[in-house]
Amino acid sequence: MIPSKNSLITVPTYWFSGKQRTYQIGDVFYDHPTPIDQEGTLARLLSSLEDLEGNFAVVVITSAVESTLEEEAEKKVEAIIRPFKSRYPIMQFGTEDLKILKNRLKFLGILECVEYISIRGYGNVRNIQLIMAQILGMDVVIGLDDDEVVTDRFFLKKALEHIGQKHGGKFIGGIGGFYLNPKNNEVLVDEEQARANKNIFCLKREIMDRAIKMLKMKPGRLVETPLILGGNIVIHRDLFQRVPFDPYIPRGEDIDYLINARLLGYTFFLDKELSVLHLPPPTSFQLLPDIVRFLYERYKLAMAKNYGMKDCPPESLDPYPGLFLRDDVEKHALDILKEKGLSPNFVNRAVEYAQRRLPRFFQFMKKWPKLMSTLSEDGVLRKTFQEKLR
Repeated sequence: MIPSKNSLITVPTYWFSGKQRTYQIGDVFYDHPTPIDQEGTLARLLSSLEDLEGNFAVVVITSAVESTLEEEAEKKVEAIIRPFKSRYPIMQFGTEDLKILKNRLKFLGILECVEYISIRGYGNVRNIQLIMAQILGMDVVIGLDDDEVVTDRFFLKKALEHIGQKHGGKFIGGIGGFYLNPKNNEVLVDEEQARANKNIFCLKREIMDRAIKMLKMKPGRLVETPLILGGNIVIHRDLFQRVPFDPYIPRGEDIDYLINARLLGYTFFLDKELSVLHLPPPTSFQLLPDIVRFLYERYKLAMAKNYGMKDCPPESLDPYPGLFLRDDVEKHALDILKEKGLSPNFVNRAVEYAQRRLPRFFQFMKKWPKLMSTLSEDGVLRKTFQEKLR
């Protein structure tokens, strides 16, 4: 029997012109957006949802790297989702929906939050997932990605089975699951031989794999986890009403959300029976946004106490991402930049970015509960988006 919780499945879909650009700090960065002249993988995922046991609604959030492509991308996505509207409730959230949302917030007097709401960048797109769940009165939001296939017909049952309950005396506000490769082995990435170079950025995949293996070895179906995967994540309303994603994190917004949750006293669990098939296309160069990401998070942990947050030492997140949040991460970043022939000044710019943006994020974090409370009480937005789901 499916637990009686209203659940929203959210799927971000990212599109671009096909032209690769050199990453600059503050840029919108996506690991593998779909070229606008290709069909992409969204339809494959949506087809796999047809076999799920239980009731659910789907919101597809469309984001284009280049703003000039927004209209074309949204037309393409609308054509992709149209056949599924007779099979389950589904809608697209695009630029016009964003305007409706922001204009309504201005009318309601929530001006201080409007500037933080966008559909460009990982953290912003993920926040739209939470916002839509709140507007629609959902108990649970389930985050999937468009490069996945849900092969377990009982996925929804498993996702809802424990969320909102307690485990070991701790509230289960968030749950993460595994990615499977086509051979049904639990993996994060393909096997890669460890390099002789001991720079931590060169060993990232090995460390991530080690973290997953350690979690698998722990007894029980549910285990506390230092990492989650944004394409297989379950968040209860008591968590998403209080904790936002960080708009300023360039990538890794999923694990960063876990960190934000810990800073407010929440625990994420890994469900060993919750899995999706992950079929990602080749990924672009991640080193530079990873350097920004880990330096940003290291400073976040250091600054959190100044804003009344709970302590979250890097060691509590070992081995991943904790090993990337130590004091020596700047040295590792400088060394790898030198090895790659890139400017070491990138580290200074990344530190400046963190120091400039983090106070803004902590302010946003404190405003988030008021924003969510306002959204839950607004019948105009709820009616608007409920009609789109019909």
